[in-house]
Amino acid sequence: MNKIPFPVIHRLSYVFEILNKLEEQGIKKVSSAQLGKYLGQTAHTVRKDIHFIGIAGTAGTKYDIAGLKTLISRHLGFGIPKKSCIVGLGKLGSALLEYTLAIPQGAFRIVAGFDSNINRVETIHTPIELFPAYRIEETVKRLQIELALIVVPPQQAQEAADRCCDGGVTGLLNFTPTVIKPKRDGIFVRSIDISGELRILAALAYTTTIMNE
Repeated sequence: MNKIPFPVIHRLSYVFEILNKLEEQGIKKVSSAQLGKYLGQTAHTVRKDIHFIGIAGTAGTKYDIAGLKTLISRHLGFGIPKKSCIVGLGKLGSALLEYTLAIPQGAFRIVAGFDSNINRVETIHTPIELFPAYRIEETVKRLQIELALIVVPPQQAQEAADRCCDGGVTGLLNFTPTVIKPKRDGIFVRSIDISGELRILAALAYTTTIMNE
């Protein structure tokens, strides 16, 4: 199988989510132009991306949604859920824990949560196993956890990430404004800085208003 470039993986992952939603609406087929509108991409880009996984399309061609989902799942490994954990069970971490339990977990499955506050670990009601933070490394190894959501205070982010990596995690989703550096090669980090994104939106809204005055 040819190596799929990261931008293509990124877009195909979104395509998969779009296909899920369309399928829930009872829609059976979708065109590259329609997918492009949802993605904010051209139909040509969508067809090129899908060509990476073995389907050649032309303008006007409609893809079978169920078949395309199966193919994307096979090439991107969505068929086998990756065991995942949440590190940090404060307000945001707890909300993410509840959110992940409520959505279909095709590509991942939360199997553990960690927090340095023992009282918090003992009082949160959830079907997911919760552990004190000092047990991250051994628990990640024992449960063979591959992905971790880092939702701790910024000053604790790198240490939490390092503990996860020592346990064998290969993917980190960073919800802190701190830049996390992978401890070794082969570890992928994605960051979601909520405050930073809100700041950008505020700046865009402000500058647009100024320009229109």
